[in-house]
Amino acid sequence: MPVSRPKLKLAARPKLAVAAARTQEVDLGTTAAMQVAADLRRRIVQGEFKPGARLKIDEIAELCAVSHMPVRVALQSLEAEGVLDIYPHRGAVIKAVDARFVRNMLEVRGAMEVMLCVRCAQLVDKPGLDELEGLVVDYEGAASRADPLAIVSANMRLHDAINRWADNPEALRVLARGRLLIQALRARYGFAAGRVEEAVAEHRQLLRAIARRDERRASEIAGRHCEHARDELLSLLMR
Repeated sequence: MPVSRPKLKLAARPKLAVAAARTQEVDLGTTAAMQVAADLRRRIVQGEFKPGARLKIDEIAELCAVSHMPVRVALQSLEAEGVLDIYPHRGAVIKAVDARFVRNMLEVRGAMEVMLCVRCAQLVDKPGLDELEGLVVDYEGAASRADPLAIVSANMRLHDAINRWADNPEALRVLARGRLLIQALRARYGFAAGRVEEAVAEHRQLLRAIARRDERRASEIAGRHCEHARDELLSLLMR
């Protein structure tokens, strides 16, 4: 007569352990997507991927050594930033950039940044002013090295800090749309003669106005600064 043997019971995986594992998988996927998005932004700014270029999921996945899912999430993030358009079964296409796009983008940015500079002058404290001073110095250092990418990066950090101190998250979300494409143009075309030196002086003037809480002066300088940047970049595109 055969002897019956007790069946082995596998211990059930604790629910908390399952949830933690799933959370870790989501975190890893999110991190990978963020890394892919950052890599794509860098390549666009540096001119490796130009406006009008088609980005295929297979090629980006291979380039970044990831699966398709993080690439899809990264492309959706860039679409939300106004950098590219996604087409079913065709992948993504970096938005074309022309003079009309640049003018419209910089006019919107100019109007909003004037408002945010005024608000920054109202709200910024001593540590904030110290931060802005350091970022102005960073820009001046990049300008002295005549490094276009470093100048673009330093300018972005300075204006981001001013805008952050204005405490208007909704405005920051609007400003984020399409900004990467403007940065890519800057890195590609550089700056007209004298523009960087002019921007150095304007940054110093703006910082003084903010430190004195002179809202009218801050508004005037910020408006002039944005107009100069717009007109100079458009002149480069027209060449």
